[in-house]
Amino acid sequence: MTIPSFPIVTETDSQLPIYLTSVGHWENQDRTRRPEGFPDFQWLQAHSGMGELVVGGQRYVVKPGQGFFLFANEAHHYQPIAEPWDVQWISFNGNLIPSLLRQAGIERSGVFTITSPDSLILHMKTIYAMSLSGHPFVGMECSKLLYAFLLDLMKNVWTSSSSTAHNYMKLHPVTQYIEANYNRPITIDEMALCIGVSAQHLCHLFKITLKMRPMEYVNRERINKSKEWMFREPSLKMQEIAVRVGFETPSYFSYVFKKTEGMSPEQFKRSHGG
Repeated sequence: MTIPSFPIVTETDSQLPIYLTSVGHWENQDRTRRPEGFPDFQWLQAHSGMGELVVGGQRYVVKPGQGFFLFANEAHHYQPIAEPWDVQWISFNGNLIPSLLRQAGIERSGVFTITSPDSLILHMKTIYAMSLSGHPFVGMECSKLLYAFLLDLMKNVWTSSSSTAHNYMKLHPVTQYIEANYNRPITIDEMALCIGVSAQHLCHLFKITLKMRPMEYVNRERINKSKEWMFREPSLKMQEIAVRVGFETPSYFSYVFKKTEGMSPEQFKRSHGG
């Protein structure tokens, strides 16, 4: 058994967007019943054995390679059904948590399958070690590590086909295609072919995942590339840069640049020492 760590949460720590409240490891998790719930968010991950979780009127079996997320102040109980039930756990709070959970597709307490369980276990072990390190800014250091853990949780949790993390992976071939072809005209139909969906469905995926339309993403890629050209070859005129990054006319390039960055290409270049 690892002795649980309950780091002191100072007033400064509690103002952080994410902060740690406890972390630990039970080699054989006991039965736990909380009719009033728990004051913080929790992630518990099974390494071996099997357990049972009851929350939100649902009963779940928790197997190795799975974890369960518990929202704060929600009644629940869990217990082993095949011992030893080896469980690594962490609890946390902060005003950024709800937003990160929405992006991960975690909208309620429950059990989730993990694509790379060892990476999350390593995160929790690293956070545990830091929480006991005696570092003068231990709360802030744990907050940084906890943020990295939650970002990995977003990538690892497999909730449903509509989850943000899954959609990011589905769109990855499209964003790679855009990066490789930004300097020429690109149509929505050819982007949709990259992942074998209709143009309409591609637009839907972009909207729910990246909160923008496909062509808006294409233009943002072109604007980013134009910035690189400004400093890679300072003698290039803006008209030449516009052509190199795939804009049909310099005027449209200037329009999109100003709309995206809030300033003209020339102003941007000057503001960055160009």
